[in-house]
Amino acid sequence: MNPRSITRAGRGVSRVDVLFGAGACAVLTCVAVTMPMRGGGGLDSQYKLAELAQANECYANDFAGRQFGVMPADAGAYGDSCATYLSQAHCPRQLVLGEDSTSAVWGYWLGSTGNCAQSGYPGTCGNWEVYRPFNFSGAAAGYGFFRIPNVVGFREYLSKNFYSPEWYAEDDPTYAGVPELSTHPTREFTFPAPGIPGGYQDSSFCFSPAAMLNPGVLRAQADGGFQAPASFADSYRSPAVSQCAHPSLKTRMCEYGWYRGAPSAGLAFNAGRKSSPYTLFFDGSVQTVSMAHAEADDILLRESSKSGDGLWSADTPLGANGWQPSTPVDGARTSFHILTTGGILGRDLLSRD
Repeated sequence: MNPRSITRAGRGVSRVDVLFGAGACAVLTCVAVTMPMRGGGGLDSQYKLAELAQANECYANDFAGRQFGVMPADAGAYGDSCATYLSQAHCPRQLVLGEDSTSAVWGYWLGSTGNCAQSGYPGTCGNWEVYRPFNFSGAAAGYGFFRIPNVVGFREYLSKNFYSPEWYAEDDPTYAGVPELSTHPTREFTFPAPGIPGGYQDSSFCFSPAAMLNPGVLRAQADGGFQAPASFADSYRSPAVSQCAHPSLKTRMCEYGWYRGAPSAGLAFNAGRKSSPYTLFFDGSVQTVSMAHAEADDILLRESSKSGDGLWSADTPLGANGWQPSTPVDGARTSFHILTTGGILGRDLLSRD
């Protein structure tokens, strides 16, 4: 995401005003999960995703079983329009990245128009695309909130700092600049960040945007197919965790990049069949998932379905190839984890090893 969209607010912005909810700073009190030994070769990601499983569980315990998100649940009722929402609904919670060492607050702010007129927030409605779990079209297609779990409101369940090592895999090149950034006694966020490529990088781990959207968005073609979030009122009403129909087969978070064994740098996790990102499932388990396995399962389901439905939706504005931010190195075709058919009601695999 273009870091120029990040805006620094002055000292007058109250920390209380920008928090996401009453439980945002709750201390981890959930039953601990069994975590693997940390180490190289991807075991660090396995460990960190196990920690994230616990953080997700604790957030749900504090918020009536809900998943974390920043998009207003009723945004679809206003045509998915930021300007309309601010003028006709209310001023939503802002997406906050944290305070810097001068106590200024950084975030993807929506500005001070409409019902936000008295807030003094900087920014503009151009940041609305960051609030969406996922953008299906436009310049921000393929981007969205699913990429930044380490924002204020959720990260307190795991760490204090945006650049804390918990949010970055040791195999991710970004990690080299992370540890030093997380040790500042008062700073939660800094931009541009020294030692970070481009001065800003999202977490190494991403949510499943499909699971964060109303299941009606990524409907099976047999049920009518894709519905644009702007087309119905509850499109952004994030499902409860308990709605997951296949917890052991529906992914919740995974590594965003192809971090081990990639033929070149900067590839997304689904850019080749040999990629095997570490993945967290809704049942709390963590394992690597072969993209070859995911692709084969999807093909098998499509070939056996009268309507041509697969494990992921191929009828979105992204087209039949779905979400492919990196050109596949071997012709792989999968939107595993991202465009899961049926969202939280669907599956990302037919079976697991």
